Amino acid sequence: MKLKEIAARANVSISTVSRIINNQGNFSDDTRRKVMEIAKEYLKPGVTLSKVGGLAYTIAVFVPEVHDFVDNDPASSADLSHLKEEFEANGHRFLMATHSRDYRTSGSAYRTLLDNKVDAAIVFDPFVEDRLLDDLIEQGIPYLVTNGRRYDRVQNFVDYDNRKGAYEVIQYLHRLGHRSIGLIAGPEDHLVSQNRLDGCKDAFRDLGLAWCEDRVLAGAFDPSHGYRAAKRLIEQDGGITALFAFNDMMAFGAMKALSELKLNIPEHISLIGFDDLKLSEYTIPPLTTVRRFRYDISGLIVKMLTELIANKTISEVNISLKTELIERESCRKR
Repeated sequence: MKLKEIAARANVSISTVSRIINNQGNFSDDTRRKVMEIAKEYLKPGVTLSKVGGLAYTIAVFVPEVHDFVDNDPASSADLSHLKEEFEANGHRFLMATHSRDYRTSGSAYRTLLDNKVDAAIVFDPFVEDRLLDDLIEQGIPYLVTNGRRYDRVQNFVDYDNRKGAYEVIQYLHRLGHRSIGLIAGPEDHLVSQNRLDGCKDAFRDLGLAWCEDRVLAGAFDPSHGYRAAKRLIEQDGGITALFAFNDMMAFGAMKALSELKLNIPEHISLIGFDDLKLSEYTIPPLTTVRRFRYDISGLIVKMLTELIANKTISEVNISLKTELIERESCRKR
């Protein structure tokens, strides 16, 4: 069912439609009857409102226009796949659209919003300055942000605490005696990378370590960037004793670079990743990394977003999920 179409024809709000179909709220008999009659027109043959048990929403998931999650970022690919499965298992329609920083000039996101096709939206892997979010808020479209968020303003989000996860990486390396740490960061304009970079800066500040921009190289979340960045960092600064790659795929690229430079892990350089991909346990040596608990985030996102649409009990969502440092054999004491 299309919430907006039913609401427009009945001349009521989307939340009114949702509440009436779910038998909630106090409405006049005329309003309730009108909404129910229109809603029944949208049901598939053989399906009754009682069987539906709620509305089937059209959910748009907006991803960056330039991405290659399947090959280069399997953690994000898995997150999107789980989201799709969870929404469809609950009877909702899942649409994927792309957007850029200036999404009104490119990508499919702006066209999707102009066509009034969605009941709610998820902004996956948002940009640092994301105009799409501003438009969603302005149009009153229920939304959630995930895989990167703003810490300095109010947003609806269900996300891992990437900032704290990165903070704990630097604290861990410091306890091992490392003071010269190179950072292989993700794209500068992606919030998830900025979150992890801010976590590193927080830790450097709290530990009294000098921050050096020359020891930070940003780029795509893929092995080739990890490979190039590791080589460049080591070649330009022979004092670096540890590398922190902002995802495991970049760490895999860094492993190849260090091997070519005849540097052993962890005897010469300690290395840490982020995501805890299954392959991380089987590299040589096994990779120390940060685990994100994915077991229930998709179900949580579906539940919270449908609550926002129906406006039953909540008006704002701020859920931060934990990360955990997984110690393996790619790090050692100095």
